Amino acid sequence: MKKYIILLMLLISNAASAQYNLTDGQKYFLQELRDANFGRIYYAYNIPKANVIYRQLVSYSNMDYYIVLGQTFNWGQAHNGGIIIIDYSSINKNANILAFMFAHEWGHQALGHQENIYHPSGSNFRFKTSATQYEDEADIYAGKFLASYGYDINIVCNYLNALPENDDHTHSTGGERAALVREGYRYIKRSSGGEHSSSVRVACQHQAHPDGHSTACIHPLHSYGDLIACVHVCNGYYGNTTPCHPNGDLIPCAHAMHSNGDWSACNHRLHPDGDIKMINSYYTPFLKESGK
Repeated sequence: MKKYIILLMLLISNAASAQYNLTDGQKYFLQELRDANFGRIYYAYNIPKANVIYRQLVSYSNMDYYIVLGQTFNWGQAHNGGIIIIDYSSINKNANILAFMFAHEWGHQALGHQENIYHPSGSNFRFKTSATQYEDEADIYAGKFLASYGYDINIVCNYLNALPENDDHTHSTGGERAALVREGYRYIKRSSGGEHSSSVRVACQHQAHPDGHSTACIHPLHSYGDLIACVHVCNGYYGNTTPCHPNGDLIPCAHAMHSNGDWSACNHRLHPDGDIKMINSYYTPFLKESGK
């Protein structure tokens, strides 16, 4: 009977959505309410998905925390003692989004923001440089986890970019959080060589090597091409339209010393169009994690 009442409520809420123009915040809360209800109804379906992510987080961090399912309407919460609450609404979401939410709360524990067996003092003796510091660090931690296990960063960033504005001063805005998650993601990809390759066109130095040689890239800013505005449109998590590539599409850079570089004249008459050599890129982490 309870399930029928929940379904009736959802049908009524759908009718209300059609009749009234809801704010972004109202649409967000309505979707969270639906996910919370269906997270309970489809518990048996969703829990194996969450369990896979749990095992990955244990392996990734070499730590283990106690997980409780509940509904905080904050995606989840990390508490002292190593307890992590994951919302029913979270386990009902796409696996990529759930992985982000789970890793974010796990990051609070792994980074020592809360007191736990691995960090007995927690953050009691740490100095915060901003009100959002711990949440930002957890977002970066989550981005690194997503990269390490091959989750789709664009799905996560599209979700974060679509979040409505609120007066929560402990979290950055949705767009800022998307940038933090992507920075953590890219740091792992760069470290593993997944986003390294780039080239510039330079004059040929040897008659016998018309195509140049391969070396490392030393240009840190445009290591894999310039970005243009995304022209692909897909549906966001809450029914809105959003670019498929929120940080832009990748195209070859046409400026000298950037990703694909420009031509330069060859000193040998046999190579009038110049040659290519590869250059390496180097990177600096966006934020240094503590306790990792």
